[in-house]
Amino acid sequence: MGNTLRDQEEALARVTDPFAQSALRLAYHVRRYALLYVCGALGALALGLFPTVSGGELGGHLAAGGASNQYGNAGQFQAGTSAGAGGLTAAGPGAASAGPAASSVASSAGPTSGAGVGGVQVGTGVTRGGFPCKPGVNQLPFSQYAAPCEAQFTGNNGGATYNGVTPSAITVAIRHTSDANGANAQAANAQIEAAGGQSYDTVRGYTQKIVDYFNKTFEFYGRQIKLVDYNGQGNNTKELLGQDQAGACADADQAATSVHAFGDVNFEINEEPDPFSQCAARYHLYVPHGSAYFPESDFQQLDPYVWNIAMNCQLISQESAEFIGKQLAFTPAKWAGNDGALNMANTQRKFATYVPNNAGYQDCVALAKSIDQNQYHMSQSQSDQYNYSLDISTFPQDAQRAIVQFSSNHDTTVILACDPISPIFLTQDASQQNYHPEWMLNGVALTDEDNWAQLWTPSEVNGHLFGLSQNGSTQIALDPNGEAGQALKAAGVPLNPSSVLDYLQLLTIADQIQAAGPTLNPQNLAAATHRLPVEGGPTGMAGTWHWGSTHTAIIDSREIYWNGSKPSPANNKQGTYLEIYGGKRFQVGQFPSGQPPFYP
Repeated sequence: MGNTLRDQEEALARVTDPFAQSALRLAYHVRRYALLYVCGALGALALGLFPTVSGGELGGHLAAGGASNQYGNAGQFQAGTSAGAGGLTAAGPGAASAGPAASSVASSAGPTSGAGVGGVQVGTGVTRGGFPCKPGVNQLPFSQYAAPCEAQFTGNNGGATYNGVTPSAITVAIRHTSDANGANAQAANAQIEAAGGQSYDTVRGYTQKIVDYFNKTFEFYGRQIKLVDYNGQGNNTKELLGQDQAGACADADQAATSVHAFGDVNFEINEEPDPFSQCAARYHLYVPHGSAYFPESDFQQLDPYVWNIAMNCQLISQESAEFIGKQLAFTPAKWAGNDGALNMANTQRKFATYVPNNAGYQDCVALAKSIDQNQYHMSQSQSDQYNYSLDISTFPQDAQRAIVQFSSNHDTTVILACDPISPIFLTQDASQQNYHPEWMLNGVALTDEDNWAQLWTPSEVNGHLFGLSQNGSTQIALDPNGEAGQALKAAGVPLNPSSVLDYLQLLTIADQIQAAGPTLNPQNLAAATHRLPVEGGPTGMAGTWHWGSTHTAIIDSREIYWNGSKPSPANNKQGTYLEIYGGKRFQVGQFPSGQPPFYP
């Protein structure tokens, strides 16, 4: 990291909250800064930096128990062996990735099935798990996110249809990067466990039990998912900054050619960073959770290999732009305070976006501005922007410079398109400068979770913080009688934030593999995924999912605002996000017009 120890200590001294200070100190210690932005719209990246249970939303709860899925002491594992014959000889690192393949039915990188493959019967009979199946029922009848049910399969499954696929097994590799062990990781794991989080080994046990349960209940056509751990050369921290392509490609090569895996997952950070996703596509490797928040255009270039539950940032930009254009742009900044002597509440809104300087995120911010200017006729003079580095050692300096810029330009509304630690510094600096703008969420990176907003300067956010959330309800997610509660109980896994996260991430894999049919390869998986029906919804624990023609699942958002005096339902600390419109979720084209009823 670029700053000296003295610089880091000075930054720590600026954080007055002891919880935030200890978390930030741990962040410096383990050099895990880039993880902050890769969490999914589900809050799927549960940061070990803040391993307390948050309130109100799904992601914040996962930020507690799910922390163990990361850089805790994951240990070293013996690399897996070949899953069987018929495997792929992977393309080299310079090979071009396959183009869109929705219409393909055979892999160019592995064997296809022969004649006489057994038929699939959807919506009829009895499932492999023993559940009656009929139209409208899912493979797990209590699940809103499971694939449509199928009668138990009999007949020929086509054998070795792709690398990592045999007549009896589907190998999924679990990557352990070079920075997943050692003193820093052990220190982080100790902090996580001391704060009540689950150890990596415990969560790895959850993963195996959930997979065992899915092997008994989902239709994999005579095969079972087999998890194989392997030790890679890549570095998570560097990859999250867009670096270490060579290490990422070495790991993708290893997964494809040594482990002979069909797919790859990274439970240390719950996502595969974009450099690995790029390499995985070159090696024709399925990645169910990769390149979080990157534009759909990037996923198209990696088709049919890389997917994610989290909303892609192009869709986030479209929804944010519509929210601004219909509800905020042409009314005074009602929830802003003063900028020095200027009362901004009586002025037209001017939006200032605080966003990482990564190219993909920059493209998405440009898209949102373009929509607001071209479709909603906002003036260019209503937009300001500060691009910061995803390096935690420079967060304080970037925040200070941004606030000076925003205040001098009298920006009324700061859009937090950022990690959840930066607002600690942004709100402190704003308060010190007597600058009290509106703070608007676009829903990324746990900024819409109670435990984070509780750490921001109260005088800045109380009465001034609102926006979008793609997350679902925590109460639904952790309901013992809810979807995750029933599935985890059947799997023999306790219900907690870590296990809910594991369930959701493994569920998408099971959905896609079942939907692909007996002839399993990435092309068939992609075509089948695009045909899956709409899943979840307002009463679901993770929003509405619809893959459609895209590679990301979540398609809608709620509108929320911060109530600084109401206790959080999860940790009973002051401050929680509240829904408006009764928790209704909006897709592109559905946002209501007129100033929203925040702070009634």
